[in-house]
Amino acid sequence: MRIPLTAFATLALVAAAFGGPDTESFGPGQAIADEIKTVAGADIAWIPAGMLEEEAKGDLSTYLKFGTDEIAVVSLTGEQVKLALEKSANLYPSPNPSFLQVSGLEVSFSKSAPAESRIKAVMVNGAELNPKQNYDVAMPVTIARGGLGFFTVWKKTSITRTMSGVTLENVLKGKSGFVRTARWKVVD
Repeated sequence: MRIPLTAFATLALVAAAFGGPDTESFGPGQAIADEIKTVAGADIAWIPAGMLEEEAKGDLSTYLKFGTDEIAVVSLTGEQVKLALEKSANLYPSPNPSFLQVSGLEVSFSKSAPAESRIKAVMVNGAELNPKQNYDVAMPVTIARGGLGFFTVWKKTSITRTMSGVTLENVLKGKSGFVRTARWKVVD
């Protein structure tokens, strides 16, 4: 039996999506988030899957779809951090461009729980997430301004600083990395 090329290509794309940055911890994505966190001096950093290429050749900058985005820091409460993580996991296991590759966080979630109640535990740099505490979260400026629907979690007035001239590409150029420890952990 011959499978039409378009059907084969569709199957390949679907299979690739379930192992990529838009459904689970992705080593290069986590390394990118680590670099963003370090350069911004933030508590937490994240970058959504929709801004990452699954396959790249070269340094970390080659994983970026939009390397010219500057880095911004947003002040979020622990409650808002959890809401952003819920948004990130709400389509699991389906691909989600809003799925966040994270740094400074360890997230435990239930894949069988209904959307918007999947996050079971969050650790921030080794301590339990405090819903009332404010955290500095570094991210691409388009996401800080509410892109990919994150405007439902925070307003762009929550931006405390934009690192003018500090683009994702110039932070990541020449750097390599792959984080092997998953920061998103399934608990069921």
